[in-house]
Amino acid sequence: MTNEERKRKKAVKKIKTAVRKAVNKGVSKRVIEDTLGQTIVKATEKVAAKKAAVKKTPAKQAPAEEAVAKPI
Repeated sequence: MTNEERKRKKAVKKIKTAVRKAVNKGVSKRVIEDTLGQTIVKATEKVAAKKAAVKKTPAKQAPAEEAVAKPI
């Protein structure tokens, strides 16, 4: 199991727990769905922003070769 899979599994578990607690407290299903939808959208935007930042970072350039004076 990769690290990404573990993180995803952990996030799903947290969401399920939060939904179960909200239902037990009497929160309406529609409110829960709206909140989850907003959270997913925010998380998706955050991931997209991170990926864009990674792509923008320039690769390190190889050092330019030094000009050596040739003896005449």
